[in-house]
Amino acid sequence: MLNEKQVATYALLADVLIPSAEGMPSASEADVPTVWILKALEYRPDLKDTFLAALDSCADQDPSDALQRLNEDDTVSFDAVGVLTSGAYFLNPEIKSRIGYPGQQPVPAKDDSETYLDLLAAVAERGPIYRATVE
Repeated sequence: MLNEKQVATYALLADVLIPSAEGMPSASEADVPTVWILKALEYRPDLKDTFLAALDSCADQDPSDALQRLNEDDTVSFDAVGVLTSGAYFLNPEIKSRIGYPGQQPVPAKDDSETYLDLLAAVAERGPIYRATVE
């Protein structure tokens, strides 16, 4: 999906957005530009064209300057790059493990129908009440 130049450009941009810090790997060290961005784009195909156009517009530029320009002049593209990069980073199971995030877990619905029945019984016992209309 990404050509070699786009991958190289994206690796530089992604590492500015997510640098190696406090024991956590940078985006490229976490395989974001080569593996996880493809998965993120599967989840957000609506951002694909904007993302690819942003990469092409940032090619052959200093990555910090390119991101600054996007942020100032094309916030839609900047947001697409940021959303996809952060999402791709946290798709990596190693990253999720390091921060202690197991991913979304199913939570069974709580059966509190008895509470509803008690509430309905109180309303039924109260009987009809009306609000007087003031003219």
